[in-house]
Amino acid sequence: MLTKSPLTFGQSQRFAIVLHRRLSSESNRDYNYLKASILSTDHFQYSLPRLPIPKLELTCERYLSAVKPILNDDNKAFEQTRQYVDDFRSGDGKRLDDQLRKKNTANRNTSYISKPWFEMYLKSRLPVILNFNFFLVFAEDKQHLKPAARLTNYIISSVRFMNSLRANTLDPEVYHLNPKKSNTDQFRKILRYVPKRISFYGAVLQKAYPLDMSQYNRLFNSTRIPKIDCDVLETNAQDVRHIIVIKRGHYYKVNILDKNGQLLPAEQIAAMMKYLCEDLNEEENKHPLGYFTADKRDRWGKIREQVETLSQHNKQVFKEIDSSIMVICLDEDDLSKLDKNLTKEQRATYISGKYLCYNASNRWYDKSFNMIMLSDGTLGLHCEHSWGDGVALLRFCNDIDQDANKHLKINSSNYQSIQSSTQDQINKLEFQLDDTLKHEVQTSKQNYDDFVSKLNIITYQREVLGKNLLKKSALSPDAIMQIGIQMAYYKMRQRFVSTYEACSTAVYKHGRTETIRPVTDETKAFIEALTKSSDKQLLKDLLKKASEKHQQLIKEAATGQGFDRHLFALKYLQQTENQEPKLHPIYTDKSYQLMNHTILSTSTVASKHIEAGGFGPVVNDGFGIGYLIDDEQCGLLVTSYMQKELNEYMQAAMESYKDLANIIKA
Repeated sequence: MLTKSPLTFGQSQRFAIVLHRRLSSESNRDYNYLKASILSTDHFQYSLPRLPIPKLELTCERYLSAVKPILNDDNKAFEQTRQYVDDFRSGDGKRLDDQLRKKNTANRNTSYISKPWFEMYLKSRLPVILNFNFFLVFAEDKQHLKPAARLTNYIISSVRFMNSLRANTLDPEVYHLNPKKSNTDQFRKILRYVPKRISFYGAVLQKAYPLDMSQYNRLFNSTRIPKIDCDVLETNAQDVRHIIVIKRGHYYKVNILDKNGQLLPAEQIAAMMKYLCEDLNEEENKHPLGYFTADKRDRWGKIREQVETLSQHNKQVFKEIDSSIMVICLDEDDLSKLDKNLTKEQRATYISGKYLCYNASNRWYDKSFNMIMLSDGTLGLHCEHSWGDGVALLRFCNDIDQDANKHLKINSSNYQSIQSSTQDQINKLEFQLDDTLKHEVQTSKQNYDDFVSKLNIITYQREVLGKNLLKKSALSPDAIMQIGIQMAYYKMRQRFVSTYEACSTAVYKHGRTETIRPVTDETKAFIEALTKSSDKQLLKDLLKKASEKHQQLIKEAATGQGFDRHLFALKYLQQTENQEPKLHPIYTDKSYQLMNHTILSTSTVASKHIEAGGFGPVVNDGFGIGYLIDDEQCGLLVTSYMQKELNEYMQAAMESYKDLANIIKA
């Protein structure tokens, strides 16, 4: 029998060193990265289809169909609009559409909507808060950790996500129609051998739809820089080891990576978060620049130039904030002092205000996102919108929430033994301001206070309707939520108004969003019938038709077959690129103005990792409506600048969802 010779002492030593290095390397990778995906992150990116430009004829017909119900039987206005549309599709519209298609063919590396959509955000001179930015709140902490402990785990998970993304080992984002069949290792192992140039189509054969991930590169080390006329997006990850923590309006640079770009030990990060959360006790910054980030963009762009001109030091402070991995905001609030008798809805309303727009002194709204920790450990994100959409933010939230809870590095036990410390990794950043700039801070604070003081928020969450009930009746949960939103407004004003529902087009390369227009002839027929008939079967039939129509609109929007983005791109071409002296009357027509004065701006997020999400109203006489529906309950988070009307709307919404439930159950 053959045997291997025993290792000499020297060989044993070398073997032990090699084994130790290998194990250390594996352990280090496990700590710094999420589990490596079977497929590379970019596996589908090269084969994503391009966002289609709808046929002009279909765009025109879809536009007329959407306009008709919100004109509320004004036949004269509708006929005028029809004439403009007919002229457009045979004249300017046809010419502009031909031009758009030629440009699209010549520029195959992106989508036709990408540039105009970025500019729509970046050229707006309005404040980003309430007008554009949105928020997401993570689900309640089931670990019941101290705020600093929970925050440490989410920071670590965020960096693990970032490292995996940049190492091309993050699982590609895929929408699975049948998750049990396609969201499996077997599916990934098969697709790994499909060439990247056709991999998208291989996935689609299994009813799995890979999504565009180009926005993800803006998640970290990124910011929106204010400029006169048009802002710019900037990303700088080179040799960056730090995050920025804001507390009481002061800015702290906190190194969380070592000199080799590896995460510091969890206990070391926890010691710093413990110090910042529990022991740091400076007076409020009297001149926090966060107020500038909440102001009008031209004003902020001009002031930022002045701050930079004042000293080289200020330029460096801006650079540290702009290039930071992310911004963490530690809030000191009155959550512990809130009335114990507050309902869950009232508490949610208070928390939502914190995440949406309150406490600008302790924010930097220009960053891709602010991770905000409230005093009771509630954690969430305030998100800047120009760089990306809900799909990227939701994936990030889902992954880090799951990772932080499943693989938490700091728990209640080991946190107790951690001593608060700066670890020599925390440096306070202070801007040098002259008296003129200090006065400008106070002016922006007043602008901010005046602006947000007009906002009102109400939350509704009841076990009235849920997906389980709707599935039994083969009704679309999204359609029913949207019909309830329309019913509530109709109860108030006896008319139908422009309603916007966002729909992702991320299944296409550089896709952004398309608009679903939920007000249809079918929803109008159902809602009007409610006031005229008590025939439950008739109402059920009309509700079924309205639901089916809504599902059709969702499918059209998700496949790039809506009409809003196409018309928007043609308008951009005529007005901005061609700089033609006059827009076609289709764009100055009453109907187009009405369509784009969004009274009901709506959006939804479906995730067990997210407890709440919301945004501001887009017009002064409108409502911003974030909605959720799960198996047994539904909820709304509604914002408005009109207190009386908001109360009236929420009462009508509660009645509407009860009415819908009664009809469906009958």
